[in-house]
Amino acid sequence: MDFRFSEDEGKFRQELGEFLDKELTEEICRQNWEDKGLGCEGRTFARKLGAKGWLAASWPKEYGGEGKPHTYEYILVTELARRGAHIPTDIGRLMIGPTIMRRGSEELKQEFLPRIARGEIEFCLGYTEPEAGSDLASMEMRAVEDGADYIINGQKIFNTECHYSEYHWLAARTDPDAPKHRGISLFIVDMTSPGITVAPMWTMSGERTNSVYYDNVRVPKRLLVGEKNRGFYHMMEAINFERLSVYPIELVHRFLDGAIQYAKETQYKGKPLSKDPLIRDKLAQMAIELEVGSVIEAQASWMISQGTAPAIESAICKIFATEMQQRLLNIVMQVLGPYGQLQEGSKWAPLKGTIERNYKAAVLGTIGGGSSEILRNTIATLGLGLPVQQTTQSP
Repeated sequence: MDFRFSEDEGKFRQELGEFLDKELTEEICRQNWEDKGLGCEGRTFARKLGAKGWLAASWPKEYGGEGKPHTYEYILVTELARRGAHIPTDIGRLMIGPTIMRRGSEELKQEFLPRIARGEIEFCLGYTEPEAGSDLASMEMRAVEDGADYIINGQKIFNTECHYSEYHWLAARTDPDAPKHRGISLFIVDMTSPGITVAPMWTMSGERTNSVYYDNVRVPKRLLVGEKNRGFYHMMEAINFERLSVYPIELVHRFLDGAIQYAKETQYKGKPLSKDPLIRDKLAQMAIELEVGSVIEAQASWMISQGTAPAIESAICKIFATEMQQRLLNIVMQVLGPYGQLQEGSKWAPLKGTIERNYKAAVLGTIGGGSSEILRNTIATLGLGLPVQQTTQSP
C-alpha cells in the first residue's frame, strides 16, 4: 500500500484547502445531521462544491463526475473533517449515490446521480422501526404491489434528516412469507408524497430526529432500487459506505487540539495543566489512537481505490472511530473539569461549549449505522471465520 498522494492529488488538496479556508463558516460546519441539520447556508455551500466538480470527482462523467480516483473523495472528506465539517449532503453523496451507482437502474442513475453530484438534493435513511432496531431484518413496514405502484404502510423511527431532505431511502417488506433477510426491498420515496407524516424526536444532545408514518403512500415501481426482495443486501452495501465515510477520524482531531491548547493556557495551583503528568499521559495516549485510526481509515480508502469493497475494514473503522471519540471526549471533559459541563452560550464555557454538546452526541456513534456489538459479531464471523452465534442474525 502506498498512502502518498500523487502530484495532481496534492494540488487538489491545496486548492481545496484554500477554498475551504475562504468559504467554510462556523454556521456551515454546524449544518449537518448530527447538529443543526441542513439549512440554506449548507445547501449553498454544497452547490459550490458541486459546481467545481468536487462532490463527485470519483464518479463517471456520464453521471456528473470527473472520473478521477477515489482518493479525491477521501481528500474531500478528510479536509472538511479537519475543519470540523461534513459534506453538507453527505448521506446522498457518500451512501445513497454509490449504492444507486452499483444497484440502481439506468433510469435511476440518470435521474438522481447528476443532482447528487451538483449538491442539489439530500436523502434521509428509512431503516429503523419501533420493533426492529439493530435487527433490521425484523422490519415490518409493508410495500404491496398495486398496478404501476407500490402502496406502503407503516412507521419508521430515528430518521434524522426527514424534516429537510427531498427523498427517503426507504426499506420495506415486499414478501412477508420469505425468510426475514430475503423479503425486503429498497425504494426512493419523494418526501412530498401524500400520506407521509413526520413527527420530531429530540435527543439528549439537542439533535432533532424523527418518527415517520406512511399511510397508503404510493411509490412508482420505477423507484425500486435494485432487485425486489434483495433490499436487505443492497442496504448493507449502503451501510458499509456509511461506516467508512460518515465518521472520519479527522472530525475527532479538533477535540484533542482544543484540549491541548486549553491545557497549555489554563493554570491550576500556579502551574499550567499541561505540566500535570496524568493529563499529559492521557492526551498522548489519544494522540496515538488518532494516528492508528488514520492509518486504518487510509487503508480502507486505498482498498476502495483498488476496486475492493472493504466490508470488514469499514466495520473496524466505524468501531474504532466512534469508540475512540467517546474515550477522547471523556478525557477532554476531565481536563476541562466542572467547566466542561457548561453549555454553549455560557461565557464561562471553555471551547465555546462544543465539548459538552459533542460529549452527549457521541453516544449515537456506537449505535447508528450498526451498533458496536453487532459490528464485532460481523468482524468475528466474516473476518475471523468464527462460528455464528445463535442469537445473531446473519445475512
